[in-house]
Amino acid sequence: MPQTVSRRWMFVPAYLAAHVSLDWISFIHTVAPINLTPWNPPAGLMMGLSVLLGLRAVPLVWLGLLVADIVVRDLPVALWTTVLANGVVACGYGLAGRLLRRGPVPGLDPGLARLRDIVLLLAGGAFAALAVGLGYVAIHTAAGLFDWVRFPEMLLRYWTGEIIGIAVLTPMVLLGLRMPAVRWSWTGAAEVGAQGALIGLALWLDFGPLASAEYDYFYLLFLPAIGIAVRHGLAGAVLASAATQAGLIAAIQAAGVDTARMAHFQLLMLTLAVTILLLGAVVTERRRVEAWLRVRQSDLAHASRLIEAGEMAAALAHELNQPLAAAMSYARAARKIARIEDASPRLTEILDKTVSQAERADRVIRSLRDFVRKGARDRTPLSVATLVADCLTLAGPLASRHSVEIAAEVAPALPAIGGDAVQLQQAILNLVRNAAEAMAEAMADADPAGRRIVVFARAAPEPGFVAIGVRDTGPGLAEVVERNLFAPFVTTKPTGMGLGLSIVRTIVETHGGTLSVQRGGGGGTTFCFTIPVHGMPEHGMPGRGTDAEGGSA
Repeated sequence: MPQTVSRRWMFVPAYLAAHVSLDWISFIHTVAPINLTPWNPPAGLMMGLSVLLGLRAVPLVWLGLLVADIVVRDLPVALWTTVLANGVVACGYGLAGRLLRRGPVPGLDPGLARLRDIVLLLAGGAFAALAVGLGYVAIHTAAGLFDWVRFPEMLLRYWTGEIIGIAVLTPMVLLGLRMPAVRWSWTGAAEVGAQGALIGLALWLDFGPLASAEYDYFYLLFLPAIGIAVRHGLAGAVLASAATQAGLIAAIQAAGVDTARMAHFQLLMLTLAVTILLLGAVVTERRRVEAWLRVRQSDLAHASRLIEAGEMAAALAHELNQPLAAAMSYARAARKIARIEDASPRLTEILDKTVSQAERADRVIRSLRDFVRKGARDRTPLSVATLVADCLTLAGPLASRHSVEIAAEVAPALPAIGGDAVQLQQAILNLVRNAAEAMAEAMADADPAGRRIVVFARAAPEPGFVAIGVRDTGPGLAEVVERNLFAPFVTTKPTGMGLGLSIVRTIVETHGGTLSVQRGGGGGTTFCFTIPVHGMPEHGMPGRGTDAEGGSA
């Protein structure tokens, strides 16, 4: 407990030092007499702290503003005016951080895990900067620092400097708390050096001897920044934005750019910061989705292997049942004969052990078959629309490989179903894979536009169930498959195992539903199965009817 208190008190001077240092570094090209600067990094620090702490950050933010004004800005107005104006700023950012985290809309994740978090941060920061700017500039105007005619100009300059600071520094504050430790490597160091050199080259071209009087080459700064964002995602975009801004401030100071042109560079820097932030967020989110897909595909492959093993075990159990029963009968008959004819006690003992082991094997096989048939069912509530959408995402590579179009037709407002998401996805993907492979093989010379698969979902005719199915425009079922539709090991594919439909039926029946098939009038096949709505009681053994018709949901 004392260590926690000590760390909290150490955080206060650390924050104050960071606030004052950032204010001192960025205190250039001020707009008199209010001392507004083109860039205001402390705003990003304040916004980051407010997102993390909410209203609890208000006292520390207010203290940081007051210390910076006394140390750096020389108090252009009376002390009470500065105290009041800084209080408005601190309360405004504290309230903004509180609303962003726990407002009426889904809150902002401080880890900036999604693109929407970046959009929320930028939008919330823009509104917060405008709100505090109105109060801050109005208080200084009322204090007689300048005329009300200049109020819109001062508000625009204040808002632009604040939002640039938020766009550049706040993501760095939020991500820095969750960023893993950096590992040194020569390759990484060389890459960072090359990227820094590219930013320096772009600044030299824009502000060096080759620069024009209008600084028309600013767009060159976008190239290295965009490259870093694409290469490293959001974390790289944040660091690239900060490095570019620091380099831009240094270049402007070295080139002696006049204060009148600062608004021009403010807007350009804001555009650069927002662009690469959004790009970095998109890249990071895409990589996260790709990683999720790889995990889901691995889970589905694992589930498929387990289900295939179960189906093979069930088939073997069925095939071994009769010869095992015959062997038990022969062993019992031999034991009976041995006892009648008063055979050797050793022979009788061996026959007794033979019968005992055969009966044990029979019990093991029956237990295995019952487990595969019944199994343990996970009754987790699942959104039908989400289930179908995930299946379409996972089936994307399959559709590309076989040149087929896969679409979804999901009726609105379907209730949640009860079941295991991975198993149900596996069932749908098995049906989709069968349809895609059948069309790719039988319609190889046909127009690819005619190869279409629809995954549909709608309310089943029987109350308390949802019907999910797959409809294709292929040639229909082969005769040998139709005669033995759900029998294992029956297939027309050279490399197939004939377990796909058998696996689907097992999954559906263990979830309390039924699977059916219907041939289309003009070709094509529709497989449809029912799944109980979540919370529905069990109704005994499967045997319910289902609607297997195709058509739009």
